[in-house]
Amino acid sequence: MHATLSEIRKAPEGIIKAQEAFESVKDEISLPRRITYTGCGSSNFLSQLLAMATNALGGEGFSLPSSEFLNARNYYFLNHELIVAISRSGETTEVLKVLDVANSKTLGITAYESSLSRNADYSLVVHTPEESVVMTHSFQAFYFAYLQLLRNSYGFDPYDHSDVVELSKEALANEDYVKWMVEDFDFKRVFFLGSGILYPVALEGMLKMKEMALFWSEACQTFEVRHGFKSVIDSETLVVLMVDYEHEWHEKLIKELQGQGAKVLLIGKESLGAKYFIEMPRSDSLLKPIFVLPVVQLLSYYKAVKRGLNPDNPRFLEKVVRW
Repeated sequence: MHATLSEIRKAPEGIIKAQEAFESVKDEISLPRRITYTGCGSSNFLSQLLAMATNALGGEGFSLPSSEFLNARNYYFLNHELIVAISRSGETTEVLKVLDVANSKTLGITAYESSLSRNADYSLVVHTPEESVVMTHSFQAFYFAYLQLLRNSYGFDPYDHSDVVELSKEALANEDYVKWMVEDFDFKRVFFLGSGILYPVALEGMLKMKEMALFWSEACQTFEVRHGFKSVIDSETLVVLMVDYEHEWHEKLIKELQGQGAKVLLIGKESLGAKYFIEMPRSDSLLKPIFVLPVVQLLSYYKAVKRGLNPDNPRFLEKVVRW
């Protein structure tokens, strides 16, 4: 078995590790209201999720890739009391350099005791080591651990992590369906669509498909696909539509895209006429990314396997990105 598949399947275990990490710091760290989040690659998309969650809970969150923070921050409005820097390895060059130029307190999120955890003012170490080059279950674990800390800091009750563990298992139960779908439709390109809290998940799905399967993929906010993007959607295209709440526009969009010959996988509450459908576990909106991510990770994994590739070690990529 590839390490990547084993690690995708560890999503429920990652939630347990996330809860342990939260419990270890909840009495020591109280998050302020104005926070800038930064990271690279998957960690950049995670930073976008965390900024959205901050805004949804009454704070002011902003996300910026670490390279932009270092080289182009004068083009962005930065008004923070805390910088949260994210790196799975804790050794990513750009992320560590952000600490050097930070003009506020810093918090590092990482899977290891590392340069990031040692050099940041505060650290949240979520012990979810991964052998694979690509980031999988640690993404959800980082998100959940910090979401718990955010809720605790802002006066909301933390989630019952045991419920989240069980719902993660429900999401992973779709593995056979995803594997079958990849065999059923030999798509040549894939679009990931999501709105709000699911838009960064669409971006992460796009990246996972590129990393694992070395495959052409695109992502955009759901209804933006109608403004130019749809010109390349045809009978060889799979559209992965992630829906937090359904309304008539979603059904119209599915008809439009499938009318162009594409096949749509809808991840949500109802199929709305999509060719493929995976029911999302019912939960609070801020938890939805935790249950959608394993599905898009599995989709990328099985596409890689179908193409005869080893998703554990994609070409040109390194587990720790240093310069």
